[in-house]
Amino acid sequence: MKKFITIIFVVFLLVGLCTWEQITINDYLDDIQNQSKELIEITKGIKNIQTEEISNRVEKLKSTWEQHEEVLCFFANHKDMRDLCIEIQRLRGNIIVNQYEDFTAGLQVIYHLTQDYHFIMGLSLQNVF
Repeated sequence: MKKFITIIFVVFLLVGLCTWEQITINDYLDDIQNQSKELIEITKGIKNIQTEEISNRVEKLKSTWEQHEEVLCFFANHKDMRDLCIEIQRLRGNIIVNQYEDFTAGLQVIYHLTQDYHFIMGLSLQNVF
């Protein structure tokens, strides 16, 4: 009977940890995705992206990424996260040279990568067991 209780406890502990991990990843990805969506909305229809507001929001996005990067890379495939990191880093350079098209394309890539990662890393029984 003790073995059965121990096994049940271990299973519940693993399910709980896996669920926490999925929720944490989703929260972090949501944060990055929402910030990129806000930037997409702000930059619609303007051609000069060299503004203080846009620059500050990109810095906030980069800061958010740096805060969450370690956890995301621990739980997810590093190669997948590298693509997201590269796109976030490119944004700052696009602002400096006022490359509107590249900037908005980078934001779209960030938005879609986070959306794809939600699907790939979504909570499912396959991820738990």
